[in-house]
Amino acid sequence: MRAAIFDRIEPQLPFEVPYSSVQTCSRRTSIAFLLLLIPAVVALGCACTLLIVQAAAAPDARAIVAQRPMLALQILTAIVFLTYLLGLPLKRLLDRVAVHRTVKIDDAFVTVTEGRNFRARTWTATLNSFTGITHHLRASLSGTRQELILVHPERDKSVLLGVSNHMLQEDIDRVAALLGQQLIPPKELYRFNSMWSPQHLYNWWRPAHV
Repeated sequence: MRAAIFDRIEPQLPFEVPYSSVQTCSRRTSIAFLLLLIPAVVALGCACTLLIVQAAAAPDARAIVAQRPMLALQILTAIVFLTYLLGLPLKRLLDRVAVHRTVKIDDAFVTVTEGRNFRARTWTATLNSFTGITHHLRASLSGTRQELILVHPERDKSVLLGVSNHMLQEDIDRVAALLGQQLIPPKELYRFNSMWSPQHLYNWWRPAHV
């Protein structure tokens, strides 16, 4: 689960070891976007269904499809693409409404429990398996925020440690020293060296453990 999805952390910095926090998303914003997006998805579904039904019932349409099968394939591809364009943000918004994460860090291990839609999955990684800590500036429709992220080579295992409108360098240095991590540039967040590994794809597709 990507660290970027979370925008609320309790407690906020200062950071102490052992560390424990609960991370959630702003449900009010997600619900507002859902109210705008759901009618568009419903309208697209109705329009596509009507188009398919009319094409199947009209002899002229069936004759055109029989003569030009590539035209039917192009129309079907366009429908699938539009469904994807609206379905993907809808799925992400639904995830944001239900998702939460608990992070626990001690001297040797990082343990994360991710909950979504009445399901939970827990994973653990050693502190020395992380690449380092980065101070990341993220811009979105809601504005700009500063993030402190514990970066893992597998992108979905990177852990958000803090989020704020402003972070002091001395606080960043202190967290890095407490965890025994080096400070690394934000570009390390976007390395995809393990993104498409078989294990990563398996973890992404499998149902979460209860």
